[in-house]
Amino acid sequence: MAGPPSGHVPYPIFVCPYDGVVHDQKRELWHGLPETPAKLHCPVCGGAMEFEPKEPPHRIFFCYHCGTTYDRERRAWFGLAYYRAP
Repeated sequence: MAGPPSGHVPYPIFVCPYDGVVHDQKRELWHGLPETPAKLHCPVCGGAMEFEPKEPPHRIFFCYHCGTTYDRERRAWFGLAYYRAP
């Protein structure tokens, strides 16, 4: 993932040139990662993600195996920064 394009960017944002996934390092948020509409699987370990609330619409998805979390309303992923390639 490429870093900030210029020196006037106030905080590092990394962008994947192939699929447009963005990582905001200051806020530890990921944007543009794909989601599966019917059932969400963890992008780190591949396990099925649990969801809250238990009745639709489900807003928060989390993985008990590795702690990765997806907030559907904000369309943001949490806990993926530790798995980012250097």
